[in-house]
Amino acid sequence: MGTRVVNEQQATDRSPSGLPIRHLTSGAAGATDLYAGEQWLQPGEAVVPHTHDVEEILLFVAGEGEARIGEASILVGAGVTVHIPAGETHGFRNTGQAELRLFVIFPGNAFAATDIVEG
Repeated sequence: MGTRVVNEQQATDRSPSGLPIRHLTSGAAGATDLYAGEQWLQPGEAVVPHTHDVEEILLFVAGEGEARIGEASILVGAGVTVHIPAGETHGFRNTGQAELRLFVIFPGNAFAATDIVEG
């Protein structure tokens, strides 16, 4: 049987960039092969450049920002989904005046191991 999660009732944790994140679907909720988390950034906040050994999906639902994937810079915001290949350096920041909200999806049942890229 599946699991119903009320997002706002989940505890707020901190992502590797130190920003708030809610773990919505993970091994703790019974998931075996998928992880979903909810993240939000205030104006000016950024997720530092980093990599994961697995691919990632970022599903933006509010606000506006800029993502860096490898050498490319792309605009992100409500209605934009970004696929990041495994091992690709990436990060993003809120460039707008309102909160930037997104969902993070990984294969596996936990937030993927993260390697911060210095520079």
